[in-house]
Amino acid sequence: MLSGLERAALAGTRTLSIIGLVALMGLATMTLADGLMRWLANQPIQGVRDLGALTIAVAVSCSLPMVLIERGNITIRAVDTMVSPALGRICNVFAALLVGVMVFAMAWQFYLYAEKMTRAHETTWVLHIPVAPFWYGVDAILWCAVLVQAIVAAREIARVIEPDDPGIDPGADPGANIGAGTTP
Repeated sequence: MLSGLERAALAGTRTLSIIGLVALMGLATMTLADGLMRWLANQPIQGVRDLGALTIAVAVSCSLPMVLIERGNITIRAVDTMVSPALGRICNVFAALLVGVMVFAMAWQFYLYAEKMTRAHETTWVLHIPVAPFWYGVDAILWCAVLVQAIVAAREIARVIEPDDPGIDPGADPGANIGAGTTP
């Protein structure tokens, strides 16, 4: 069951990362067009900066769930060489839970920030686009990251209980062996 959840989470996070990539490509296109208009016609495209800040927030948040499910975050493996494999797996559980707490705190703080933007009726400077919906979108993505990290933590706990659990190997190619040895 856990590997099925992990496969679904991987597919969802990859879709999110594609959305983030498309957002970044759109921003790059807008920035290029704005630069060309400034150079050729001495006329900037109004609102590129407004949309840029919001686009970056969405694009960056879209990558976080995939980094978490693929265990692409920075990991210090020095402890693994100094302790038994069982204790190393317990340390991995602790680390996964700690990352989960941090992602939860981020999601909560972004929710509070989006609420603040809603109450203040905050808009972009030039185009007067309400910014709260963008921040709620970022927050929703961060809550997805919380769920993804819960799956990662559950997998690490399963490894403590059953050390030969064939989930993602943090040292292997990300996503290459999710659910290895299982059938859908």
